[in-house]
Parts: sequence; structure tokens; C-alpha cells
Amino acid sequence: MVLRSVSLTDVRNHEHSDVTCARDVNVLSGRNGSGKTSVLEAISMCSLAKSFVPVTDHALIRRGAERCIASVDAMRDMDVPYRVSVAVQPGVRKRISTAHGSNLTPRDIIGEIPVVALSPDHKSITLGGPAERRAFIDGVMAQSSKRYTELLYEHRRLLKQRNAVLQSGVGPAMHASLDVWTEQFVMVSAEIVERRQRWIADVAPRVREGYQAVAGVHEVIDITYEPDVCTQGALSHDAELTLESVADAYRALAAQLRMREMARESTMFGPQKDELAFHINGGLVRETASQGQHKSLLVALKLAECDVLHEHCSERPVVLLDDVFSELDRDRCARVLERVVSMGMQCFVTTTDGDEVVSMIETLSHERGGQLDVKLMRVADGRVTDGDVVTTHHLPSAEAA
Repeated sequence: MVLRSVSLTDVRNHEHSDVTCARDVNVLSGRNGSGKTSVLEAISMCSLAKSFVPVTDHALIRRGAERCIASVDAMRDMDVPYRVSVAVQPGVRKRISTAHGSNLTPRDIIGEIPVVALSPDHKSITLGGPAERRAFIDGVMAQSSKRYTELLYEHRRLLKQRNAVLQSGVGPAMHASLDVWTEQFVMVSAEIVERRQRWIADVAPRVREGYQAVAGVHEVIDITYEPDVCTQGALSHDAELTLESVADAYRALAAQLRMREMARESTMFGPQKDELAFHINGGLVRETASQGQHKSLLVALKLAECDVLHEHCSERPVVLLDDVFSELDRDRCARVLERVVSMGMQCFVTTTDGDEVVSMIETLSHERGGQLDVKLMRVADGRVTDGDVVTTHHLPSAEAA
């Protein structure tokens, strides 16, 4: 996927901005608060139907405006054009339109423009709690599988309904209703667990390889999946997580927890309680890893995300690097750029020093053959000054490789 242009209307501090994109690397340079990240958020709105930054939709609307609109014009890897527009307005459902329709939902566009974002906010994946890691794997899996997207929406609906039944009061009707909703919840939850297990087994070797490439050292990286159904003892940790075995274990767990759930009036089991643990050299990352190890692991996870999305979506993802040069040292930054460009992926970089980033790209470029289009744009007060496309010798693109 290659974005040809991005349009922002009343997004953050942009009254209106049109950005024409370079094929390979787009560098957005400006002071903090100038509106650089907003361009990346507009891309995220058109791919994920929300910002990659953990904020409410309403926070994206420029002060004094009634709504905000983000639009992207793109070209698929099969040379098929794709255009999407997303409008956010308080009290109104998002208005999403593509060539396929004008009354679409977020699930209709997720995965159409696969996107990988890396920003300082994402360090919570390795430093934060289980919910942050679940959100990470669910986000990647949703982009790479329409079925998984449907499962997440269905799980959320069934969990809400099951909790409502538990809060409705005790009686024969409640027990009968609870049985019905529990069985549906069990089947959806079991499929989520089975798919998560397969996904982690697939991505773990990619993370190990990416970590070594970024960190430049060999360290033992392990990723372990700890489903709630195993943590609560309904299924052995070394058991094969098939759809049938997990569903049976969930049924047993539901029966065991029934009285406690009724007392608490909430569901006490399910994939919404799963954990994903990262280890480096045998130690739990969030407890023993250095800051450098955290950063290298986070970058390795994002590079693995690029690889997985490219493979499963049959589209090269668009990579958004938001202010990562303030978080990573020059060596790690150079390795990230080299990997992204060598994979033939279009990249958008925000930075306070665009000339330094372009210089870094040029330094890398002289080590390899091929050609790369780089565009440096200045951003100030919600306005983007279009820059010249710089053709530089660099790594060959995916088409030339």
C-alpha cells in the first residue's frame, strides 16, 4: 500500500491541510505542538478508524469546530486505487466512506490500509499491564484477519450482555438466560484463545530476529502466552489449546465460578483476562530489562508486526514513526529505517530535526544501490509546507529487490 495524499480538515490544530506523499519516506519536521503527529493521526483514522494515540475521538476535533474529517488517497500493491474518508462528530456515529459505500463501520475498513505505528506512548506494551499487551496483539490480529475483528466485536457484545444478566437478579429465568449467553461467550472466547496461541507461535521467531537486528547483540527472547483458562487451573499450561479443549475448560470454569459471579455481578473468566509475557535472558522484561532492552524489544515487536501484516494482508503496511528519534539512539533509529525501507514499506516520520533524519537516510543510502524517494516537509501551527521530493540512492524497493 502506498499513500498518495492525506487530507485533514479540523483535525487537532489543522484547519485544513493537504499532504502529497513521497513513495518511500516522508519526513514531517517541526516544533513540538506544531501539528506533525496530527498528520499521522489522520492516516490512523483512515486505517483503524481511530488515532494510534490513546485519546478519545472528540480530542481529535479542532477547538471551535463541529467535526473533523480525515481522507486518504492510496494505491494498493496490485495497482488498484483506494480512497477512504472518516468524519468524527460528537453525538454522531463516525461517518466512514469508501468506493464500496458511504455508511460503513470501523470493522469495514480495518485492515484495508494496514498500518504499523511506533510512538513513545507504545512503551506501555513492554512496561505496562496485561491490558496493554492484549491491545497490541488484538490490534495486529484484527488488521490481518477480518474474522478476528468480528470475534473481538462479538466478544465485547457477549461480555456486556452476560454481565447484564448477572446483574438482573436471581431466579429461574436468570439462570436459563445465563446458560444461553454463557455458551455463546464460551465459543467465541475459545476461538479467540486458539487464534492468539497460533499468532504468538508465528510471531515469536520474528521478534527474536528483529531484536537481534535492532539491538546488535544476541540475547534470549521468549514470548509466553498465559490464557486465563490456564491461569485459573481449568486447563494445563502445557496443554494443546484447541477450540474444543478450551471451550470445555471454559464450561467447567463457568460452572465453578457461577456463584461467585452472581455475587459480584460480573464475568470472572475469559480472554479479556489473558496475559502475554516477555522475557529477556530468562528474566521478566517489565521487572528486569534495562531501558535499552525495553526499547529494542518494542522496536522488534513493531518490525515483526510489519512482517506479519505484509504476509497476511498481501499489502505492505504503512509505517508511522512518531517522535521515535527522541526516544531511540541514532544507531537504533538507523537500523529501524534501514529495515523498514529494505522491506519496501512507505514510512512517515515526525521529528523536530528533519534535516538530521534526511542526513541519516542519505548516510544509509550510500551503502547500498537502488533509488528512494524522500520528502521533507515543514509543519508549523497546523500548516504543512510542501517540500521537494529528493531522489537518493538507497536500498532497492520491494519491487526492485
